[in-house]
Amino acid sequence: MLARRNNMFMPAIFDEIFNNVRQFDNSVFTTPAFNVKETEKEFVIEAAAPGMDKKDFKIDLKERVLTISAEKEVKEENLEGENYFRKEFCYGSFCKSYQLPENVNEEKIGASYENGILTVRIPKAEEKEKLSKMIKIS
Repeated sequence: MLARRNNMFMPAIFDEIFNNVRQFDNSVFTTPAFNVKETEKEFVIEAAAPGMDKKDFKIDLKERVLTISAEKEVKEENLEGENYFRKEFCYGSFCKSYQLPENVNEEKIGASYENGILTVRIPKAEEKEKLSKMIKIS
């Protein structure tokens, strides 16, 4: 059986060979879904990023802008003799930034990565007691 491809005839057997390529988990190479929530004491950012490692992430804070980024490279090689039987590699990255409100304690921001979820905890600054006094008019 022959299949027509770009004005050329190619045996259909090649369709199976060239189209049956192992697919990598694309979720690693797209911007993950982010959840942002606020509690009484903190803001929490969660990113669903399965297949990543802690070392893949970078979290920066500059001028109240929190930037979460990651890079991942996956290589798979099965070589037979001098000719490639199969050699696959993929690379991907993402970057997401958040402008932090003024009421956060930047010194105590922390992050963890567990079970495919990156969690960044941003504690709120303690509210200072508001000064209340009578002002005498002179």
